[in-house]
Parts: sequence; C-alpha cells; structure tokens
Amino acid sequence: METILIVGLGHHSRRIYYPILEKLNKYKIVVIDTIQQKEIIQEYLHNKTLKPLKEIYIDPFSEKENSLPIEIQHILNKEIKEHHIKGVIISTDPLYHYHYAKWALENNLSILMDKPITIVKDASIDPNVSEELNKHYKILKRLYQKINKGKRRLLFSVVSQRRYHKGFQKIKELLKEIYEETNCPPTSIQISHCDGQWRLPSEIVDIDYHSYNQGFGKCSHSGYHFLDIINFFTDFIGKTKKITNVELNSKFLRSIDFLTQITLKDYEQIFGKKFLTENKYSTQKLNNLMKNYGEIDAFINLAFKHKNRIILLGSINLIHNSFSQRGNLIPNKDLYKGNGRVRHETYTLQQGPFQCIQVISFQSKEVQKEKNASYKAGGEYHFDIYVFRNNKLNKKWKNFEKISIKNIQKIKMAGKSRGHQEDARMEATGEFLDFLEGKIKRGFISDFLYHENNVRLMAGIYKSGALGFKHLNSEVKIKYVK
Repeated sequence: METILIVGLGHHSRRIYYPILEKLNKYKIVVIDTIQQKEIIQEYLHNKTLKPLKEIYIDPFSEKENSLPIEIQHILNKEIKEHHIKGVIISTDPLYHYHYAKWALENNLSILMDKPITIVKDASIDPNVSEELNKHYKILKRLYQKINKGKRRLLFSVVSQRRYHKGFQKIKELLKEIYEETNCPPTSIQISHCDGQWRLPSEIVDIDYHSYNQGFGKCSHSGYHFLDIINFFTDFIGKTKKITNVELNSKFLRSIDFLTQITLKDYEQIFGKKFLTENKYSTQKLNNLMKNYGEIDAFINLAFKHKNRIILLGSINLIHNSFSQRGNLIPNKDLYKGNGRVRHETYTLQQGPFQCIQVISFQSKEVQKEKNASYKAGGEYHFDIYVFRNNKLNKKWKNFEKISIKNIQKIKMAGKSRGHQEDARMEATGEFLDFLEGKIKRGFISDFLYHENNVRLMAGIYKSGALGFKHLNSEVKIKYVK
C-alpha cells in the first residue's frame, strides 16, 4: 500500500483528490496544510472513512523564499523515511507550487500538481516579474530531466484535465484527421470561458481563495487550461508549419473597474439596507485597496506564427464577471463550486475552408444531487460538439455532425453530479496513481515537459497586461520551444 503526501487540503483537494483516494481505499495518506486551516480540515476529516496517518500543520512562509524553508523540509523528510512516501499531490496556493515541487523532485518523489505551474505576486501589474514563471519552469525541468535521464523513474503530471476529457480528445482527432488529408492546420480559434464567480466588494478584499488581492487573478485560476488546450490542439503540426513564436496583446478588467460597473449604491439597491451592515469598506477605501489588484476578466488576442508568417489567429476571453446563480448576500462556505458559480464555455475552431468545429457547454444551475445527469443545454453535463465539413470538396466527409459528451465519456464520479470536467480530473489522478503502482507507459497525457510553451504563453500574457497597467505598449512577442 503506497503512501501519498497531500500538500493542501483546501476546497479543490476536498472536492476531487480526497474523495477519489477514499473511494479507492488502497493508499495511505499524510496531509500538510497551514495552521489556519486546521479546524476546517479536521471538521472535514471527522466523518471520513479514510483517515490520514498524520496531519501536519505549519505556519505560513514567504513565497519569496527560493526553496521550501529548512524546518519544513526536515519535517517532511522525516515523514518520507517513516512512511515511505512515494508521491505528492500538490494542491496548495499556486504561490507555493514551486517550493513544494522543487523539494519533491530533490527527494525523488513523483508529483501530481494543480495548474498553474507557478505564479508570483503582482504578475498582473508589474511587467518585470512574470519572467519568474519561466525561471521556475527551467529549474524544475532540469531537476526532472536529470532524475529521468536514460530511464523514467518519476512522473511529474500537471492536472490540466481537458487533456483527459473525451470531448477535447475527440476534437483533436477531428483536427488531426483533416490536417493529415489536407496539410492545413487549425487556422483560427476563439475561446470563451465564463464561470460566474460573483464576489461582492468586501469579499474581493478579504477572500484569499482564487484571489485578486495578490496582484493576479483569472488567468491563474481557470485561465491556464485554455492556454494549454490551444497547444494541445496544435502539437501534431509538422515542422514546416509548426508554431515557433507568438505575438499577443492582453486587456484586463480589474477589481477597481468592476467597482465602477456595479457601485456600492447599486449593491444597496440590489440587496437593500442589509448590504450596508455587511459591507466593510467605503468606495474611497476600496479604490485605494484595489488599485494594485489582479484581473477579474482577461481578453487576449494572439497571433501564432511559423517564423514570420501567421499560422493561427486566436482569442481567449476569460471571464469571472459573468452570468451567476448567486442570490445570497452572505457567501457560502464552499467557494469552489458552491457560491453560484456556473460554467459557460464555447469554442470556435476553423481549419481553413475544410472544417469548422463549434463547441458549447452551458450550465444553468449549480452542482447538485441528481438521479439522472442532464446533457441538455443548461444541464450539469452539457457538452456538445458541432462538426461542419466541406463535402463539396470531399464526398466522404459529412457536411454536419453533432457529438454529445454523453456518447463518448462515461460518468465516473457518481452520487453528486460533478460534470465531465471532474470525470476528466479523475482520469488524470488515476494515471498518476497507476504510475505509483508501477504501471509505466510510453507517454503520459499531461507530463510536465509538455507545458513549457504554456508557461511562456502565460508569462507573456501577464507581461502584456502589466504593460497596459503601466500605460505602455502592451504588445508582447514570445518564442516557443521546439
């Protein structure tokens, strides 16, 4: 029975990783988190059948440290020896991903880590700090490659779950099929992701989970997935048309802008006089506090190029400030998926004159217990792919086909409806656990080494947004690795 260290038992970990491990009931667990989370975690674990071998609670440390503090390393190194820990699930605040990942690699531990790879404070407002993301990646890459040189000994997997999602895998198959027949790569892609995370002004200041108050926001929350999916959809392109560099421009809507869209007077009219007793801050105070906060929404225009020629035009619209099902003034405890968040996700992929793929995934209500999963528009499992092909050119192609996720992906996380994204996360977790049990395969779907261009893209997007924040030219050019 393998022992796994869980770094961070927060909202996401309690929703995804712990239930999976409890259901499998074949692993021993050690948990580490900050002392501030002790009461919440112990309340969560109270009625669980899977009990950790040990719970470790530490004082927070500065994200500016170059490594995990020595005293924490000593504690965890002792646990490695005592409990023969083989793998680490890193689900802590992304400000600390680098520290724990570096320590784990230095101690020959396999890693399953949430996205993004890393982030730094003020990435959204200071154009000089985003390069740290690339530096972090290079250090972790060197460690990982050194360990696996000549033979795979460890797996470092990033939970970018759309890579495991049967719908996105099908889309990639369709793109690759037309590419192999025509030599035409995907030529444009438009992505929109809205998740209805409506936070009231005081919450924007006070809530640290998926926060804006550290100088970054939406791009580091769910945004990373959509940078990754573009690279996932294009990694099969041959060398004569392969993406070598990207020109991009980011525009961010920040907390201070949001306060202009919906003012304190507007909130009072919406919620009534009770808002005045719950709201902690005046408009003047909020404007002062929020002036250096991160992005709530991000609209990004991209030109993916082969040398000096555009191969693919793209736009990514990342929106927290969108349709929500929150109607309560006081926030719910579950901020991950329990405070009115609903997902609206769309894709339009053009492949020259040969193929268009449209994808829509629309929810109308929050996750709840359902006897039968709903695959219709507005349902928790809604995910439809519409495929249009030029059958005037090729009679073998269907001019139109609709593909529902219902027909290509089975529900695995049953009981409470959790959606196909969570099923894909289970696939990602399962691949990692299989590796720990000795199941080695030729390629792993979301290996760390596949993510270098994602990190470069994210660093460039933040640099562009930060240049705009400083009222400077916000066009940024980045190079891709081969």
